[in-house]
Amino acid sequence: MADKNILILGNKHYHNFKLDNIIDSFDVVYRFNLACPGKNSGTKFGILAMCGHIYENFIARPMNKERTISTYEHDYDTSFLSNWYDFFQENKDNFDKIYHEAEKPFGDWNRVLEEYGSPHKFSRLLSTGYSVILRNLLEGNDKIYISGFTLCPEELRESIGDADGRALERSQGKSCHNFSEESRILAWLHNNKKIDASLCMLEDTEELSLKSNEYGTEPSEFILGLLNKEYEA
Repeated sequence: MADKNILILGNKHYHNFKLDNIIDSFDVVYRFNLACPGKNSGTKFGILAMCGHIYENFIARPMNKERTISTYEHDYDTSFLSNWYDFFQENKDNFDKIYHEAEKPFGDWNRVLEEYGSPHKFSRLLSTGYSVILRNLLEGNDKIYISGFTLCPEELRESIGDADGRALERSQGKSCHNFSEESRILAWLHNNKKIDASLCMLEDTEELSLKSNEYGTEPSEFILGLLNKEYEA
């Protein structure tokens, strides 16, 4: 995929700024876990990367709907879970690929960051999205764009379908991932031109607005061009 524009798309949900055309303009789109194509998140189904337990419970040894809801109701709104279960059963063949993004020890990824010269390291298991980012870098892909990830440490890391209070719990450290570390590393990779995380600065407003952050990230000309084209449309 070295010659393709790759979008690694998190599950942050935008209600106001229209993103379908922007997302669909990329050659390759990665989505994660309980992603929802078509809900202002592009119409391309793309590649669906799943963490271990999601892959196990939806693909390898799929659970029925009732058990799925009881297993994940702490993490996801039950209505969302019910609707997504039906959606997935009807549409899973529309994804280009569904696979388990294997969880490597965070020390292995820290060695990669050290080779890049990053002063930042992981101290917990990487979330699936960050594993996909670093794997694409290792594969030599140099047109990696990120959207729907959190760049501002004070911003709650909310995902579509979150159960009430779940995002706050995660921000308080009640997770196997360290989201503040991940944000710092994302910003460092952007600022050092390993990836382009400009779209993560996009605020959910009807008018085009980019949010600054303590890491001093600046949007690329390429992404500004896409955003201005959509805003002016």
